[in-house]
Amino acid sequence: MAKQKMTAAELIALYLEKRGVKHVYGVPGAAILPFYDAVKELTDIESYIVRHEQTGAFMADGYSRATGEVGVCAATSGPGGTNFLTGLYGAWMDSIPMIAITGQQKNSLIGTMQFQEAPIVEMAKPVTKAAYRLTDGSKAAEFIHEAWVTATTGRKGPVLLDLPVDQQKVEIEVDLDELIASTPVDNLPQASAADIEKTLELLKDAKRPVLLSGGGVNIANATAELKALAEELQIPVVTSGMGMDTFPNDHPLFAGRMGTMLDTPFGNKTIVEADLVINLAGRFADRSTGNVSVFTQNGKKIIHVNLDNKEIGKVVPTILGIVSDVKTFMVKLAEAHKALGAHVAATAEVGTRVNLTEERKKWARKTDYTSLPIRQERALRELREFLDRDAFVSHDCGISQIWSSQLFETYVPRTYLLTGGAGTMGWGLGAAMAAKLAFPERQSVNILGDGSLGMSLQDIATAAKHDIPVIIFCMNNSLMGLIRQQQNWFYNERQISTDLIYKNELCDNEERGIDFVKTAEGMGVRGELVTHYDDIKPALQRAVDSGKPYLIEVIVDPDPKNACEFSNNGALNGFKYSEDIDYSK
Repeated sequence: MAKQKMTAAELIALYLEKRGVKHVYGVPGAAILPFYDAVKELTDIESYIVRHEQTGAFMADGYSRATGEVGVCAATSGPGGTNFLTGLYGAWMDSIPMIAITGQQKNSLIGTMQFQEAPIVEMAKPVTKAAYRLTDGSKAAEFIHEAWVTATTGRKGPVLLDLPVDQQKVEIEVDLDELIASTPVDNLPQASAADIEKTLELLKDAKRPVLLSGGGVNIANATAELKALAEELQIPVVTSGMGMDTFPNDHPLFAGRMGTMLDTPFGNKTIVEADLVINLAGRFADRSTGNVSVFTQNGKKIIHVNLDNKEIGKVVPTILGIVSDVKTFMVKLAEAHKALGAHVAATAEVGTRVNLTEERKKWARKTDYTSLPIRQERALRELREFLDRDAFVSHDCGISQIWSSQLFETYVPRTYLLTGGAGTMGWGLGAAMAAKLAFPERQSVNILGDGSLGMSLQDIATAAKHDIPVIIFCMNNSLMGLIRQQQNWFYNERQISTDLIYKNELCDNEERGIDFVKTAEGMGVRGELVTHYDDIKPALQRAVDSGKPYLIEVIVDPDPKNACEFSNNGALNGFKYSEDIDYSK
């Protein structure tokens, strides 16, 4: 392709299309119109308008998590950009590659407090991998190219591009093919032969080794390599909060999930009793580790493999820190172990196959409740039994996320979508919509509570406008349930601002406040209320058969005695904080 004349805005739009970008999510405004106009006139990129800019950022983030590609969102200057910040922060915490584009006042007016002027670059820098302002439109080619490379290489992350409206209109001449061809190779660090040899030595000495799979395994597209390594070594796999869908949950080597909240009992038991833990691309984040002493007692040894050397030993002391791309590490370790011709781990002698299926069942939490109102555990059981293996489930923060992480099995990579570090309420609907747009043939469900739905409610209209057939599965207990639980446990039942009930005389459910079904119908989305667990699957079938966005409001038990199990004392045991508490109050 020879050099062509175009504006800076046209260059950025065409560059993104050549990189494979298919969607842009957001809300246009005056300062970003040159870019939006270029998207419409020159590309096949689909533009999806949302009802709140933060949902645009959530969709870009969710698209990236579901596909492994770069999600893109765009908004105008001032509040358009500031409304992106929460979404950028969530992507930054979890190392998700995305590009957020904002309009800006003219270069000459920046700093004079003009209409909808905001120092968005300075505001975004702490919560992005990089944030740039296009101060010279003639340099737009280098500008967008550097941004793309930054977001997608090394430890990935979100990048913000701030485009002054006058600089978007600057005319330049560029060869786009030549520009993209100049992309440097992503030379990721590699485990050395000595690293592999030392790992094998530690495995040989271990009696109860375990692989701990972190979110970086998904980011590295290394789930096939994890499965191959586990089967070669024949040792258990435990997943962290962000690694929940990196390993099939019905695999014989799957032990469970680790954490103070997002856990399974057998997963925690496996980690606590292990004498060697190989952390694969995880961070030892606080909701996974709890009290760090769990990882330093009884002679437990830690091997930590991470792309970012700043993560090695940051939280948990390691006997061996390996700065490496996790995919190549696992390939090298599996090959080296196979070359030995014998299992080095004491858990897997030659000719034996480890099968943890019965142990998982033995330690599994109870889900077959028949009481009413519906127990959350039963609601999630009905949902999991109905959905396809490769269905997407997205989550908001709160007790619904914790129930799901403790009970909901995942089988296919990149299908269990949640913000791990930020823990954002209102996030999941945008992520579910983006996943459905990326994979129209697959089911996509947003699992959330009524508190979170109140923070994304307006974007039910986005699903309706763009005809995105997601299912919103709202477990309604009319509470900020997780915070109410903590008030009961840790603040002597001093409850404040966690009760969402109010008298709604205009609806049949006047004692619950918002009628979510009627609200959804007012936006053009079908919905139904479910009060018995036997009605959950039929409701889900009607939702799928409709081929339309659909809201199912499930009335669940608000009784505090049915508290969600978690530990704030650092004990990775998967049980209630204290058996001495009277949960009937």
